[in-house]
Parts: sequence; structure tokens; C-alpha cells
Amino acid sequence: MSIQNSNSYECQSERRKNKTVDQQMRQAVVDGTRMSPWEADVLLKVIDDVYFSEMDKQLKPGQTFFSCVSAREGAGKPLAECAMVTVLLTLFKDSDQEDLEKGGLKHRQTVIRQRRVLRLCDEARDQGGLLTQEDLAQLLMCDSKTIRRDIKELQERGIIVPTRGRIKDIGPGITHRELIIRHWLEGQEELEICSATRHSMTSVESYLSSFKRVVYLREEKKFTEHEIAVTAGVSQRAVKTYLDLFALLKDKGIFKHRMAEIFNVGDRYYKEIGEKKDLSPANTSNSRRSSK
Repeated sequence: MSIQNSNSYECQSERRKNKTVDQQMRQAVVDGTRMSPWEADVLLKVIDDVYFSEMDKQLKPGQTFFSCVSAREGAGKPLAECAMVTVLLTLFKDSDQEDLEKGGLKHRQTVIRQRRVLRLCDEARDQGGLLTQEDLAQLLMCDSKTIRRDIKELQERGIIVPTRGRIKDIGPGITHRELIIRHWLEGQEELEICSATRHSMTSVESYLSSFKRVVYLREEKKFTEHEIAVTAGVSQRAVKTYLDLFALLKDKGIFKHRMAEIFNVGDRYYKEIGEKKDLSPANTSNSRRSSK
């Protein structure tokens, strides 16, 4: 039998291991609940997945993590029984205060808040979550009645806000992102769209740019939805939304004029990112097959 000195490297390493935060937590769980060490490990893994799995993402100024109801949960299910997801939200953006309509301070504050409501709901939904009106009130530090009033006013403008309570009412082409694209495809220009949708010029241009890239990569490069999402830097849900809208409106008269602009923008964009081998559908598919 070998006898190890308590000051040996192996013993010191084991003692350091036993002093880690995980070990402290594991031992606290075992002592407090009488779970087995294996059960305690499973619990720690769940805690790590729920609380810390998203924390390696780099937060930008104005961003925060927020826990909300999973979009997979059906309407009417009690919140206490719903699965939750952690989403990355942008609370503040420079474009929030750009191109504000004329009016008093209260009016400008309302427009800014509505822009944030739309963005927060969009970001949460793209990441598989749905915000409630109470979530929005908490994030924007206002009363739930104020949020309900904002949502009603936006709805009167033809914009359905994708909160958990209203998601069942949302059909193709009536959220604010789709509405911006519809206006543009039907002949309106960016300034008119800003006024109609309560968005800044920066936001409108960003949505239109994403739409043009998505359509170009599908029509010209024949990319799959997954490849488009990776290349264009948008969510797969957004890609599907844009492609569905394209299929719905591509036969409209104005669309032929817009297609020329889409291909011009797409060509410039594709040249900027370079004709990289890993961006071609064939190579992407091959790499997926080789990894299986």
C-alpha cells in the first residue's frame, strides 16, 4: 500500500479541488437535503444551465439578460407552470431618440417607449421567448396601464405587438417588422415608413437591409434558411418571416422595381463578406455531412 504525504502535489491538488465553489455548493446540497452526491451533481448542472449558460455572451452597453416565458408554452397556461428562457435584450439604443416626430416632451417620451417595446418583444421572440405586459413595465420602469395604452395605440396603427398575451392574434405580415417590409414593397420610401410605424430611420434601414440580404441569398445564391441566418446575421425565425413575406408579395407590380434594388444591395453585401468557401451552400452541406 502506498502512503502519500499530506503535503504531496496530489494531496494539495485534491484539497484545492474540494475548495472550489462547485464543491462547496455540492456539499451544502448533500448536507441540507440528504441528496446523494450524484443527485447533487445533477441539481448543480440544472442550476448552471438555467442561471449561467447565457452569461458567456458579451453584453454591449444598454443590454441585459432577462428571464421570460418560453414561446413554446401555450396561451392560458399559468405562468408558475411555464418553462422559462433567458434572453438578451437591448434596453437602450441611440436610434431610440432619432427622427422623433414634432410634439411635446410627453409625446416624444411615448414614441421612444413604443420603439423600445417593439424592439424588446422582437428580440425576445427571436430567442424563443415571449414578454408579458408586466415584463415590459418592469423593463421600462413604468406602469402596466402605460404599456397597455402603448400596445393599443400601436395596434390602431396596424402593428400587433408580439407579447405573450397577444401572440395568438398574430398572423403573417402584421408585426412591426413585417409591416415595415410591406410598406416598402408597396412603394413607400423610408421617411414615410418611419412616420407610419413609429420607427427611427436607422431601425427602418436595418430591417430593410436584413430583408434584402435574406432574399438575395435565397434567390441568387440558393442558400438554405440556416445558411442565410448565419451569413446575414439574423435569426432563423426572421429569415422564415422574410421569405414568407417575399413569397406572398413577389407577384405585386412594384416588386419588380424592388428586386433590382435587392440584387444591387445583395451583390455589394456579398462582395464585402467575400466569396468565402464556408459560405457556399455546397461546402456548408458537405461540412455538415462530414461532421456526422
